[in-house]
Amino acid sequence: LYGMVFINPRGSSGYGQSFSDGSVLNWGGGDYKDLMAGLDAALAQNPWIDNERLGVIGGSYGGFMTNWIVTQTHRFKAAVSIAGLSNLISFYGTSLYSDLTEAEFNGMPWNNWDLLWQWSPLHHVKNASTPTLFIHGEVDHDVPITQAEEMYVALRKLGVPATLVRYPHEGHGLRGPRHE
Repeated sequence: LYGMVFINPRGSSGYGQSFSDGSVLNWGGGDYKDLMAGLDAALAQNPWIDNERLGVIGGSYGGFMTNWIVTQTHRFKAAVSIAGLSNLISFYGTSLYSDLTEAEFNGMPWNNWDLLWQWSPLHHVKNASTPTLFIHGEVDHDVPITQAEEMYVALRKLGVPATLVRYPHEGHGLRGPRHE
C-alpha cells in the first residue's frame, strides 16, 4: 500500500496573485514550509502512512523543490528530481529564462549574488543525505541539464547515493515514447 500527497504551496496558482507571488525573493522559503506542513497534516490524518518510508518527487520547479528539500531535511528515504534547478547563479546564464531570475529575485544577478546563492540548493548540498535520482532531458533549454549535473556531482563527491539518467533528444519534460 502506498499513497501520494499533492500540496499547493505558496508561489503556485489557485489563490490569487498575492499567493502566486509568495515565493518571490525566497524560493525554498515559505513554499518549503508549506510543503512540510502539508505533509505533516497528511501524516497526522492518515496513520497508515509510514513516516519512516517517505519519498519526494518533483519536476521543473518541483525538481528545484526536491533538490531544496534533500538539502534541508533528512526525513525522506529517496528523492527523484526531474528537470530540477540546483544553482540560481549558473541557471541565469544558461537558461532561456534569464528574465525569470530577474523577476523573481529583483534584478540582475550581479547585483544580488548572495541572495541567489542563498536560495540555491547547491549552496546547502553539504547537508544532504537522501539517495537521489536525477532525470533530465539533454536538450532542455528551460532548465539545462547542467543543473542536474551540478547537483549530481556534488552529491556523489559527498558520498550520497545519486544516479543521473540523461534522455537524449528530450527537452523540458519527456515526450518520446522510446529512448534507445
